[in-house]
Amino acid sequence: MAEPPVAAGTEAQHRPAVLNPPTVRRDDFDLFYTHEMRAVSVFLMHQGATPYEAADAAHEAIAKLLPDQWRTLEHPRAWLRITAQRCYWRQDNCRTAPTDPVPDRPGGTCPVAEVLLTDTQQRVVEALRQLAPGRRTVMAWLLDGFAYDEIAQILEMTPAAVRQNICRARKDLITILDLDKGDAHE
Repeated sequence: MAEPPVAAGTEAQHRPAVLNPPTVRRDDFDLFYTHEMRAVSVFLMHQGATPYEAADAAHEAIAKLLPDQWRTLEHPRAWLRITAQRCYWRQDNCRTAPTDPVPDRPGGTCPVAEVLLTDTQQRVVEALRQLAPGRRTVMAWLLDGFAYDEIAQILEMTPAAVRQNICRARKDLITILDLDKGDAHE
């Protein structure tokens, strides 16, 4: 379920903590996998990954998590994103198509097939790719529903640095997407 939009700069005050969403029980790894695989893939696409690179990195991170280890982590959603982000950054080539079959998820469907973006979402992903890496990273975390204070803690930044990067990224995105100031706040 999507959260209602909030005014810029108020995310930290109004957004609930999303480090461990209450909808996923800590003893149900298949449900966690199903819930998080698409979200982590989109999170990585917001950082510039192709759908195949994103799925590859997300699968690698989930493989490291394994059903037994994920129960012991305090914040498995954040851990999964940090690990997937590192896996993506370590990839040595860019692919637009997989060279090996993409592993199926529980239920028999390929997770890449579920990452379908609307034209508007694709335009935003393309704009995010044009941001400086630090700004792109904080925006990916923000777009994934994490609050400023959570992003600061996860990325080991000050909350002020997170706010500054997000503010600058938003200004860059307005320019990149050719939006006038009235359109950017709708």
